[in-house]
Amino acid sequence: MKTLVIHPDDRSTDFLKEIYLGRGYDVITRWDMTYPVLKAMVETHDRIMMMGHGSPSGLIGYGHIFMNPEFVKVLQTKDTVCIWCNADKYVEPNNIKGFYTGMFISEVGEARYFGINVSQDVIDHSNELFAQEMRRCVDLGNPKLICEEIKSVYVGDNEVFNFNNDRLYYRESGFDWNEFQQTLNFIPL
Repeated sequence: MKTLVIHPDDRSTDFLKEIYLGRGYDVITRWDMTYPVLKAMVETHDRIMMMGHGSPSGLIGYGHIFMNPEFVKVLQTKDTVCIWCNADKYVEPNNIKGFYTGMFISEVGEARYFGINVSQDVIDHSNELFAQEMRRCVDLGNPKLICEEIKSVYVGDNEVFNFNNDRLYYRESGFDWNEFQQTLNFIPL
């Protein structure tokens, strides 16, 4: 499976590199990719792994591209791994298939915002275990298997593990444009 990783360079998400380093995937770390270049790269890969900081609009730094309907249409045809805060708010309404996260605590400030008082060491341990397990499971292929496996192993004795584990999701199918277009052809006038 030809895989493209989009992981904007950011020291606070370096722990995610563990998932893909040394695997032979094509990796984009630049923040200044243009729409035509990024879309062309996505079109030539089977699986798109996107990770870093984000919002319901997509990866931070790429929001203008991720919100483009033509880009969304391309992502709908790919297997995806979407690891950023609130990726669920992007994946679900856009009918994208794959493994994805909801809000994901990876920093002390995020934990405190949700009333979880832990040290950076606890969060670092959570981040490291998540990345190690994602690396181990990411090539299982089926997003359901990836999610089930991660959820069974990414557990700990603190609220960060529990919070994050409750926000790991998958969709086995996205939006089928061909099926939709065929449906349009059968609408009686």
